[in-house]
Amino acid sequence: MRYEKINPIQQFNFQINRILTYGEIAADVNTVRKKTAKIRTFDEWQNVWSDMGKLAEQKSEFLRAAYCFRMAEFFLKEGDTQKDLLYQRCVNCFYKAFDIELQFAYEKYNIPIKEKFLNCIRMRVPHSKGTVLVCGGYDSFIEEFVFQVHSLALKNYDVILFEGAGQGRCLKQNLYFQYNFENFTSAILDFFKIKDCAIVGISWGGYFAMRSAAFEKRIKAVVAYDVMDNGFEVMTHIFPSVICKIIREAYAHKNAKVVNGLVNKIRRKSILADWAFSQGMYITGTATPYDFYVNISKHTLNGITPQITQDVLLLAGEKDHYIPSQQFYRLKKNLPNVHSLTCRMFTESEGGEQHCQIGNHLIAINYIIDWLDKYFKAGSKR
Repeated sequence: MRYEKINPIQQFNFQINRILTYGEIAADVNTVRKKTAKIRTFDEWQNVWSDMGKLAEQKSEFLRAAYCFRMAEFFLKEGDTQKDLLYQRCVNCFYKAFDIELQFAYEKYNIPIKEKFLNCIRMRVPHSKGTVLVCGGYDSFIEEFVFQVHSLALKNYDVILFEGAGQGRCLKQNLYFQYNFENFTSAILDFFKIKDCAIVGISWGGYFAMRSAAFEKRIKAVVAYDVMDNGFEVMTHIFPSVICKIIREAYAHKNAKVVNGLVNKIRRKSILADWAFSQGMYITGTATPYDFYVNISKHTLNGITPQITQDVLLLAGEKDHYIPSQQFYRLKKNLPNVHSLTCRMFTESEGGEQHCQIGNHLIAINYIIDWLDKYFKAGSKR
């Protein structure tokens, strides 16, 4: 597969390609192309994906149904009663797909933390080469990544996917987005009594993985898939350059009135901006755009990169519309104490230019596997 221009609205088009990147097993590709090309509103988006999900579910095509329901849920706001119903339906279909269609071997856990729990899936393998933790990013949930990273289990890695604050079932427990993700990583390592492992962070999880490595030395190798080193920069990068500059300056001067006024004015004119901030405030448990930025600004690797001493793999796509490319180059230069550093910027010519290499995700997955194979082989000789 390659990243395709199906819908003229960038956010819609990227999400469509997130599903198509997995091919026919995850979507009726031609039907998805046809039915999503003319979507222009959130209502149309939800209706089209819901209808495709229901049809797939009726045919017992559970993986297709799960991804359709994920898409139907994606742009709904917190207060919409359908959001939680679609989330539950999506997750149920994922587990039916794992059990019936794909017949994956996995174990499910609720890992206790602060009177709440972390959702966790483990794929054990005989004769494991090593343990690889996998975390998602922002408002993700782990079930949507199982199919994507199952290749690691097929290559004899013990894979543990887990959620942290602001993600999946944590969010349903009002455990809101937090910058200090190492606390959740440590809880997983403690629970399973893991003494050494690698960690792969997907999307915003690239920050979570690097942050965890800075504080948790049971992590021996870390993969940022893709790089993300400054959340405030990412969440202001979404604006045109002039507006971006004004918001950054106002925030730097702690001018909440200007930040809230300008953002809310933009939200009234753009349903996508309105959704983005509604979702951001939902996962962070905040009430205003300014407070959202206060939370997000803590998601930075600035000042802690010298504490990262592991083997590190940084990945990026040259046309990533979420993460500014400067973050890849900045982080590449700002890791003075790593044991080893490998950096890979995927290009359009090879089909890996998008965020997390959507459109050709296997180019990244295969690169990660090759890198892990070299790391674990070298590690066994140390």
